Amino acid sequence: MAIIDTLSENRTQVTSFVLVFTISYILFIVIYRLFFSPMSKIPGPWMTCISTAPETKALKEQRRTQWVNSLFARYPGAVAVRTGPNSVSFNHPDAVKAIYGHGKADTDFAKSSWYDSFSTTGESLFSTRSKKRHAMKRRMVAHSFSAQSLLSFEPYVDVTIAKFMQKMDEFATTQEAFDIYFWFELFTMDLMGELALGNSFGVLEAGKPARYSALVEQSQRFSNIAGLLPFGKMSVRILSWVPVPYIQKLWAARVEYLEYARMALERRFQNDRNKVLPTGKPRQDIMQRFIEARDPETGRRMDFDELRAETSSLMVAGASTGSVTMNWMIYYLSKSPSVKSRILVSLEQMFPDNVDGSKPIPFTRLNKLSLLEHVEMECLRLHPPIGYTMPRDTPPQGAVICNVFIPGGVAVGVPAAAIGRSPSVYYDADRFDPDRWREQGADGATMKTAFLGFGYGSRQCIGRNVATQFIMKMIATLLLRYEIAMENPSLVLGTKEFTILKPDQKYRVMLTRR
Repeated sequence: MAIIDTLSENRTQVTSFVLVFTISYILFIVIYRLFFSPMSKIPGPWMTCISTAPETKALKEQRRTQWVNSLFARYPGAVAVRTGPNSVSFNHPDAVKAIYGHGKADTDFAKSSWYDSFSTTGESLFSTRSKKRHAMKRRMVAHSFSAQSLLSFEPYVDVTIAKFMQKMDEFATTQEAFDIYFWFELFTMDLMGELALGNSFGVLEAGKPARYSALVEQSQRFSNIAGLLPFGKMSVRILSWVPVPYIQKLWAARVEYLEYARMALERRFQNDRNKVLPTGKPRQDIMQRFIEARDPETGRRMDFDELRAETSSLMVAGASTGSVTMNWMIYYLSKSPSVKSRILVSLEQMFPDNVDGSKPIPFTRLNKLSLLEHVEMECLRLHPPIGYTMPRDTPPQGAVICNVFIPGGVAVGVPAAAIGRSPSVYYDADRFDPDRWREQGADGATMKTAFLGFGYGSRQCIGRNVATQFIMKMIATLLLRYEIAMENPSLVLGTKEFTILKPDQKYRVMLTRR
């Protein structure tokens, strides 16, 4: 009995020691982060110093971008705010260049572990963290987004725009007010189906979204939450084990989404890879270019899993961001008749044989209309599809960013939505004014540096030209073809955050054939 009592007493002492040690360690970490860490002087709510809970809560409540913006408003004049124990957001053009610009190997800011959660069946151009693998992938697919490729994609854009206009003609005939953003989403989903999978989803004809679009959103939300966990690639699997209905719903959507992408890509391989057009040449869409792509240095081609990962990434990047940008362009042009009138006059002068918008508009001529492109840029400044920080890790030795020292291994970045409305960069920052992009000299250069609508540096969106092509063609065709009026001209739209920033309420327009 004495031995048993001794063992029991020892076990109690060990348990007490472990408990005291654990509590002491936690207290030490909390005190260090609050008062002695090199980042303790960076402004931010005290909870962000010790936990990612505030950011996670904001993400779940679909207001992470607004939350970060509120921190900068709470600490006016601060170039940096603490958003987590190991994360800092900046709001200055110099930080854009320092974090996202081209640096030397020993001062490079690598992508953070947040991106690992977006790697699905393999690393995509977006999710890969390796600078070497990113450079290799970019070499392989760069030709897919060249000017020559844009010409080969244009017939698919024209066909899909024609289908869209058939639906718009019906609304113009009935004079019925309708939610144009809903139809933009259907358009971009069908178009990206054509370009990425070789076949549209048929959602324009059906007049309702495919289940795939909901799966994309839910899967991206799961990745965002997983990216806040400090476990790198394991965070996705760890999060999938959490027995919370909300998490399990998002995980099930991710699994279904990836399976859908696999089956769609397999159909593409079986049915369309060798498909030839009347010209006798293979079908030239984005996926065909990806299939044929070779690394010019090694001759390597992408395997099926890589193609599947790129397909998933393309569907998100092209469909979601394109539709919301067109939405804001129509919204602001409806509220800015003078700007809309100037664009229309230019379009009628450029295309005198197509003043009713009944013919496809060639992008090789349309891309010379700088005012229309400036409208796109201004909408992306005010409402970037991705408003929060695209995180990078500071180099091991740390870095000084805007005179603020950040230790090594800290996730840093510049939120596009915050710097896009920075009054120190943009005059009348909350006002829609596409003419600001005509600014030359130092002010113009600073504005362009702070513009993160397509990212910045070597990692900026490689599909920018493709997106600009179909966005400008769509808006130009709508303006030539219809008089567009908002049902409620006094309506003011805000944003609500899903994976991307979307309008916070529906707004309806009415069309009249010109």
